[in-house]
Amino acid sequence: MAASNLITRGSHRFLLVVLLCSLAIIAALSRAQDGGAARQPSASRLGISKPMPPYIVGADISWVQAEEDGGEVFTDAGVAKDIFQILKDHGFNYIRLRVFVDPTKDGPNHRPYSPQGYCDLPHTIKMASRAKKAGMGLLIDFHYSDFWADPGKQYTPSSWAGLSFPDLVTRLHDWTRDSVEQMKDAGAEPDMVQVGNEITPGMMTDHQPDGGGSTRNWDQLARLLKAGISGVEEVDPKIIIMLHLAQGGDNRGTRHWVDSALSRGVRFDVLGESCYVEFQGQPPQWKANFDDLAKRYPNLHFVCAEIADEVRSSNDIMRSLPNGQGLGTFIWEPTQNGNRQGLFTSMSRRRRRPTTAADAATPPVAPSPTTRPGAVIPAKMGVYDQMVKDYGLKP
Repeated sequence: MAASNLITRGSHRFLLVVLLCSLAIIAALSRAQDGGAARQPSASRLGISKPMPPYIVGADISWVQAEEDGGEVFTDAGVAKDIFQILKDHGFNYIRLRVFVDPTKDGPNHRPYSPQGYCDLPHTIKMASRAKKAGMGLLIDFHYSDFWADPGKQYTPSSWAGLSFPDLVTRLHDWTRDSVEQMKDAGAEPDMVQVGNEITPGMMTDHQPDGGGSTRNWDQLARLLKAGISGVEEVDPKIIIMLHLAQGGDNRGTRHWVDSALSRGVRFDVLGESCYVEFQGQPPQWKANFDDLAKRYPNLHFVCAEIADEVRSSNDIMRSLPNGQGLGTFIWEPTQNGNRQGLFTSMSRRRRRPTTAADAATPPVAPSPTTRPGAVIPAKMGVYDQMVKDYGLKP
């Protein structure tokens, strides 16, 4: 009887050892598969509180550097000023800048974004340093591409195209961490980082042969997102993490995307949505979407990551969200006018297709023959002046 008990206990110990060894092997394989990137805990798991900024009145001015190098001078009431100062004078407090991996490269589906390298990391660091010196908040928008990343195209950077998927995860992590470290070393550390741009369909979805991080394979997309997030938080766990979709008027689609991310352990702080009338419907649709999202995800904050000339309506939506969940908005390239968003006169003031009766009845704003490009348009900038006053924000 005693011998039988000894044999039974020995068998149990043997099975326990086998089980523990199996679990260790599985964990090691998982770490190797993730390239080490997804092992890093998010700031929320570290117990680090990320202070949110005051209400954001933001602008993406990534084109300004090329415009200035081309000789454009920005003026306000006839006085030449640094564009950062002009924006601050009218209540702006945050700048967004996009970053491509290598914008000088062409691809099978596109020409180079910029043969001069505008919006690469070195050019962006120079602009980011100006934003920080101006005392403004800084949002860095990583496209993870050599070219525009948006719902219709998420092209893998040319130098990453031949990587296996595990190596792609590692490269995204390492490139993100190195980029943020270089910004920090230059005194231009971002306050907020977008891990991808308008990633509704995923990231690097053309990557062969595995489809990259397409939403058709959410497990792979989650690994890429975790890699980017950990790359940022390893430099500074207090940097705010934003994920950016192009579904401002699509509540069902947004909920499915967010639930898919959260269910796979992707942890982020802010959900940004593009909000253009031409693509995401009318402001009431945006409001219904954000109102529902704020209730469903009380720990998330929200921004309109890109707006055009729907300035007041989009900001009113953000301001109305409960518990300060609406952080603010970013106008898309106010020195351009592709969506009639321009706050400054420009050489080419192309008008968009009218999307509402009021829009069709409103004539495009054009510079007078005596006004040079780069001048503040008082009627357009005045919307910000009034909004800042009504909200009680400091200009």
